[in-house]
Amino acid sequence: MKLITLTCASISPIKNSLELKLLCLATDAILLRQDAVYLLKRPDLTWPTTQLYALDIDLQARNIQATANPNVTIISAAQWVELTIEASQNILWQQG
Repeated sequence: MKLITLTCASISPIKNSLELKLLCLATDAILLRQDAVYLLKRPDLTWPTTQLYALDIDLQARNIQATANPNVTIISAAQWVELTIEASQNILWQQG
């Protein structure tokens, strides 16, 4: 499994959700952290059929209710560490 972590709401360098779908295999996971949790509020984005996670402290800090999206699994910092260890490859995309 590859873990792709997004940390910015602009999703650069990903231009659109189709590109994100092409980058992800069914076994991969996407983690939304920091401002990337705002992406859950964008109706124009469709997420690939991979595991989609959001960090609970980032959702709380931005007052975002991810429970409305059934495709998102909310995880704690400890679960994030476990997910990182389980991944064979970790990719971090952040605004640069």
